[in-house]
Amino acid sequence: MSAFLETIQTRKPDPNHPLITIAIPVRNPDEQVFAECLRSLQNQPLFPYCEIVIIDSSSRPVKTYETFKDILLIFPLTRKNVSGARQDALDHARGEVIVGIDCDCVAEPNWLEKILTPLDREKGFMAAMGYNLPGVEGWISDWFQEAYEGWLFYVSAEIEGTRYMFTLDTKNYAVYTDIARSIGFDDDLRAGEDHDFATRFRRAGQHIVYAPDAKVKHVHRQTLGQLLRQQGWHGFGYGQTVVKNNLDIYCRRPFRHTVKQGVIFLCFPIFLLKLAIEYRKGKWEGVRNYFASWLITYRFQLGMIRGMAHQGGRAYLKKRFLSDIFSRFPDARIDPL
Repeated sequence: MSAFLETIQTRKPDPNHPLITIAIPVRNPDEQVFAECLRSLQNQPLFPYCEIVIIDSSSRPVKTYETFKDILLIFPLTRKNVSGARQDALDHARGEVIVGIDCDCVAEPNWLEKILTPLDREKGFMAAMGYNLPGVEGWISDWFQEAYEGWLFYVSAEIEGTRYMFTLDTKNYAVYTDIARSIGFDDDLRAGEDHDFATRFRRAGQHIVYAPDAKVKHVHRQTLGQLLRQQGWHGFGYGQTVVKNNLDIYCRRPFRHTVKQGVIFLCFPIFLLKLAIEYRKGKWEGVRNYFASWLITYRFQLGMIRGMAHQGGRAYLKKRFLSDIFSRFPDARIDPL
């Protein structure tokens, strides 16, 4: 058991002095999913020790607030972007630990206890990240979520039984509030604020550890158009973060991937051959998933190039192009875990 959970055992719940702040940025949510999210939080055994801080930037009334108004602290967004919402939540948090979840996520039973279990100041485990499940099965978002979780695991490292994470996901994480405030979220970033926060967090000497049993279901965008728009912004935010923090992430080479995918598509027989291979593997579902994943990846890479141009200008973009194509970028770095 973590030192923080031991602290909880020694105290009685006090609504005026909560030990845990659950932070949720909200913007025009799906009412049904949002209500399910809040019910899943109410059912957590540690909920009596919590406060729920909502940072709202909705352009329309949110009906779910009326049902759960007795357990919510609702504040308007005072900054910009979702990163600004996360910083606003830090400003309002009264808990010793802040836990993040999004309004389109549903927590599994005992999620709170499991996301808090690794936290330990004495060991330097100042933040923890959980595991995200697809909320709806049978669409490309399932594949995308699994691929993303695989990438997170790939860029982590296990040392003496503890898995240290390279980044974190702000829809399923926990961090000591005072440490998070000392790092802060950058509201100039339109997306990718979690990776930027994690990079600066680790450079400050703090550790992010994995809590694979802390699971939430993430209800993804369920149309291809929604996924493409989402991935475009994710790529944009990732590109901004790479420039801002001077990172050379070898598994993210946007120019190389864009050129490669463009050649495959232009050489249509090769593309048809790939589709035929996927059809033999998974029939039409395999074809659909391959084509959708190709589009989503392409959109992400283009978004990343746009984000790098926005943050670093043409000079940086030229430098990055040489890095991607010729594997040469001497000024960048990959931070150690």
